[in-house]
Amino acid sequence: MNTSLNFLLTFLLFVSSITACVSGEYHSPVEHVSAIRLSINNNNIKKLRTLATLPLFFQEQEWSSATDGYGFVLGDSKQIELATNEEFEQHFRARIESIHIKGEKVLSNDITLDMFAEELKGTKKYWMSLNLYLLKRGEGDVEHIVLLGLDKNTNKLRAIYVN
Repeated sequence: MNTSLNFLLTFLLFVSSITACVSGEYHSPVEHVSAIRLSINNNNIKKLRTLATLPLFFQEQEWSSATDGYGFVLGDSKQIELATNEEFEQHFRARIESIHIKGEKVLSNDITLDMFAEELKGTKKYWMSLNLYLLKRGEGDVEHIVLLGLDKNTNKLRAIYVN
């Protein structure tokens, strides 16, 4: 009987692990970030929605020419809180193609709010309780990034900063 019980428990563990993989549950935050990156780069709003939780905070940062004429500085920042599936889909339908993430790996998962004090000024309440992950979008006149904020308990996406 003990052998039968061991077999049954092993079988149930195997089935539950397959179910988790098929349902899109990711066991580590880095796996979840990778899935988010792929859904953004593939313009897959439906998949992105399964990886996020509402409300989702979205912040887009523009760059401006420096007043002294040398280089660039942070420009206008636009923030929106997406509270419904309809808002989520409408927003990302208009934005997802321009977010493209170049880097395949997380640049750093040892990010603190202090590192982005200027960029996230006035919006820290959305980021305080999240794990932060930095990804590279590419370079032009400035380096463009995406900062993802994942819920510490579920690893679901709760905030995005794009510049």
